[in-house]
Order: sequence, then structure tokens, then C-alpha cells
Amino acid sequence: MKLIFLVLIVGLLTFLQAFGFSVLGVKPNLALAAIITASFFIANIWQGFLLVALASFILKFSPGFESGILLLSLIGVGANIVKKYHPWHYFFGNLISIALGTFIFYLFLGTNLITSPIFLKELALNLTAGMIIFAFLTLLCDNKFT
Repeated sequence: MKLIFLVLIVGLLTFLQAFGFSVLGVKPNLALAAIITASFFIANIWQGFLLVALASFILKFSPGFESGILLLSLIGVGANIVKKYHPWHYFFGNLISIALGTFIFYLFLGTNLITSPIFLKELALNLTAGMIIFAFLTLLCDNKFT
């Protein structure tokens, strides 16, 4: 049951991103935040691969190669693998993973934007989305809805 909620959350947030959701002119990477946050609630790595594949499929529903989708997938898979090695509480591990994922995304696809206010605004939005998703999933798990 928990996997169904995770698929719905990752799918919904990825659709929002695909349709151009923005806050004050800045488009947060909701798929990245959702995949990384969901990785802390999955039972095994295969569920993480499923969520990464779902987000990638929604964002790129056409043939062809796109470096952004590949990078998102690699960051998502990496987050699923390293999440169990975080020495911090999962909430802080989630935030650090989202910050690192956002930085890596910009490092490879927009190096010149890292020093711009756009990066900081997107980072803040990604972290905020990650906190909200984490709180929501924690509430679902603690209340035994899953």
C-alpha cells in the first residue's frame, strides 16, 4: 500500500513539473525532490528504480536522448543506493541529498547558473518541497495508512 502512495506522489509531482509548475517564476525540480524523498520510505532498491523510471517516463514521453532525464535518473538511483549510509536522521539526510542532487544537476547542466540567484531560489523550493513530502509521508507511515 505504501508503494502505491509513493507512486502517486512521485507521479503527481512529476506531472506538475512537466506541465511547467513554477513559483514566482522559478520552476522547482519536483521530480528530483519527490524521488529523493521517496527513497527514504521504500522497502528495497527495486521500488526506487520503479519510481525513477516512472518520473523519467513522465518527463520524457518520446523517443530520443535527453541529458537532463538521464542525469535525473542517475541522481535518483544514486540517492536510492546511498540513503542507507547517511549518518544523520532521515529528515536531515533527505535535505542534504536534495541539496546535493540539485547541485549536481546544475553542475552538469548549468554550471554558469550555480552562482546566480536562480540556483538558490530553486534550491530553496526543492528543499521546501522535500520537507513537505517528507512530513506527509511520515504522517502516512505513522498513522498506519500504508
